[in-house]
Amino acid sequence: MKRFLSIFISLFCIQFSLAQSLVITGGDYFTSDPMTDIAHHLDLKNNSSNSITVVCQKTIISMPNNLPSWGGASYCFAGNCYSASSTLPSTPAVLGAGQEFRWIDNDLEAFSGYYVPAEISGTSVVEYCFYDQNNPSDESCITVTYEISANTGINETDRISEFYPNPAKEYTIFNYTPKPDY
Repeated sequence: MKRFLSIFISLFCIQFSLAQSLVITGGDYFTSDPMTDIAHHLDLKNNSSNSITVVCQKTIISMPNNLPSWGGASYCFAGNCYSASSTLPSTPAVLGAGQEFRWIDNDLEAFSGYYVPAEISGTSVVEYCFYDQNNPSDESCITVTYEISANTGINETDRISEFYPNPAKEYTIFNYTPKPDY
């Protein structure tokens, strides 16, 4: 019984020591049209009882072939911003025990991601990994997908001339008149 208990305690300690200290929250799927840039934010929390020196690193998993080097995913973290072509680790930021970097709280260190479609349709997939600079195996990553597609709705040159009933309860009917091509 003592042997079983000591093995159980050892396994529990090993599992606990391998647990990740960093928790990432925020969206991971964004859509837009080729003319509109995307901005998003991720919150990062330290669940450990120690301060962590956090670094962010971006890895491009896939992107449209014809996307120019200035287009695509860029980000800001720890008070510095990194271009779409940069894949080097960010500058570090100290995240205290139980502390959280949140954009909504105006934290200078908080993560902000940006995607510039450069008028190119397609899907880009980017991984952002946050890790302890002193212990790189203590890492948490999020994979973000940016889907850019042309607008398939009513042509912007069309005119909505009528909609009813107003106010609507279950459905609304739109009558629109296409603008003539001259």
